[in-house]
Amino acid sequence: MSDFADGSASDAAIRALADGLLDAIDGGRWSDADADLETLAEEALGCIVQDRADGLAAIARETARCHTALALRHGLGPDAMHRLGQLRAIGVLVNAGRRSRRPHPAEALTRAGTPTAVVLSALDKGPKSGQDLVETTGLSPETVARALPDLRASGLVRSWPAGRLVMNERTDRAR
Repeated sequence: MSDFADGSASDAAIRALADGLLDAIDGGRWSDADADLETLAEEALGCIVQDRADGLAAIARETARCHTALALRHGLGPDAMHRLGQLRAIGVLVNAGRRSRRPHPAEALTRAGTPTAVVLSALDKGPKSGQDLVETTGLSPETVARALPDLRASGLVRSWPAGRLVMNERTDRAR
């Protein structure tokens, strides 16, 4: 897990792995494709075990991209269809891992100065979209996007779709 362990290199390394997988499938190099799929699955499992949400999100994006790219092709042979099924299985693993994240203790999320506390404080005046939270808090979109799942998992924030936006508000537990 050396190349994938740090966040900034993670997206690029996973993207390169996914590109290599698609190239191997296009070229009928099944052993190369299998090696790339195995690496992708191992990295997904490593991200789940180490609670690396950013890495898991990158794997989810690239797995979905590869799956979609293959699924849209006409006339896939049995070997390519087999790898498509493997991608689907990795996608299931990734989604299960993303759903099973253990919530952080509320005390850690509400500690003054943490991004989660800043986001929670911005919700004092009522529901806000993600973009509203970015503007209100001055935090980056990535920081807000990382804070909200933790706040939801701990029961401090609830979210719901409102058209193309997702609205967020404090729960009674957070008051």
